[in-house]
Amino acid sequence: MPQENQPLARCKKQIESKLGWGNADTWQSQDFENLSHRIFEETNRMLSGSTLKRIWGKVRYESNPNRATLDVLAQFLGYTGWLEFVNSESAPIVAPADPKQNKRSLARLFLPWLGFLGLLLLVVVAIPRFLPPHQDLYFQNVAFNVRMVTSGLPNTVVFTYDVSQSNADSVFIQLSWDNRSRFKVDKALNEYTSTYYLPGYYHAKLILNDSTVKEQDVFIPTDGWTGIIMQNPTPIYLNKQLFADRLALTKTNLSELGVNFEREPPILDFYLVSDTISAESGNMHFEAEVQNTYEERNGICRKTTVLLMGSKGVISIPLSKKGCVGELGLMLGSRYINGKTRDLSGFGVDFSNPVRLSCTTGMGRINIAVDDHAVFSDDFAEDIGQIVGLQIRFIGTGFIQSIRVE
Repeated sequence: MPQENQPLARCKKQIESKLGWGNADTWQSQDFENLSHRIFEETNRMLSGSTLKRIWGKVRYESNPNRATLDVLAQFLGYTGWLEFVNSESAPIVAPADPKQNKRSLARLFLPWLGFLGLLLLVVVAIPRFLPPHQDLYFQNVAFNVRMVTSGLPNTVVFTYDVSQSNADSVFIQLSWDNRSRFKVDKALNEYTSTYYLPGYYHAKLILNDSTVKEQDVFIPTDGWTGIIMQNPTPIYLNKQLFADRLALTKTNLSELGVNFEREPPILDFYLVSDTISAESGNMHFEAEVQNTYEERNGICRKTTVLLMGSKGVISIPLSKKGCVGELGLMLGSRYINGKTRDLSGFGVDFSNPVRLSCTTGMGRINIAVDDHAVFSDDFAEDIGQIVGLQIRFIGTGFIQSIRVE
């Protein structure tokens, strides 16, 4: 990658600070995949893990990110686009002190400031006496409703709200359980719209200042199984005829769809989201046979994720080739189990044949088996509600041979 400009370096540092995952020098491939998901959840724009690795210099690349990519990075930080971010005020760079400068010079330099700082301190202490007292949040007759404009995908949701009888300074609508999908709205207005590109069960919230005062469920189901290829700026929705006989997608299908997979592997999702799935996450049995068929050099880990969507959270089960298990992570409701700090080697598989995966819960426990071998067992006291959807994600291509939940 060519020499990096200062705004891009500043943007990356701010993203690292926002995430709180430590310096990006220590990140592994799964961290960039997780960042890709978080960016999409917040901006509805897709930057793949491979693209993010190039931006952070993990993969050699001989050109700078294009403007569309930069806009998405800026939007993830809360700006309208790259130009607003570039023009935003940055912290001044302070040059290191000259070790040869003597104490007398330092005294002459800083003595005039001592009086100023003393005066400033007096002002800071005195100002609160003249400010109005802090007011607790007050509200009544708050309204918050949702309406979907269609039954398919993508789906625009119209939020209507009324917070006129409140003393809130700031009003926000949060599109899902994830607080990164929070947007500020005008207190004086009554409508806000957002487009959901993916099916699922979302918890939308109306927030006054920093307090959630109303919640509404946004349920976006699928018409049977739905296939989606994730890409920027919007996903590709697959024609159901492609997988009428079997839930599968091949490299030939990708070429026919015009998907360029030479630079980076595609992200393929199969979804089934329906409120007719009659299974409680605290007492259920799930099983599936899946195979990642991608054999290109840019997807050597052949990562695959099986996700059970609940009305209160998700169970996300990862699979990969055995040599990549250190980059995996397991999600159980609000708990994230990192493969860097816990042995998840049992989720490493040989994808030369379909892999049998099962997940059973009951009596406050969860047990996961791969090819009939127990690989994980732990407490599951806080379940994720009713199972309302399934998602199988292939980094590359793959197929689902069978799937059952009860």
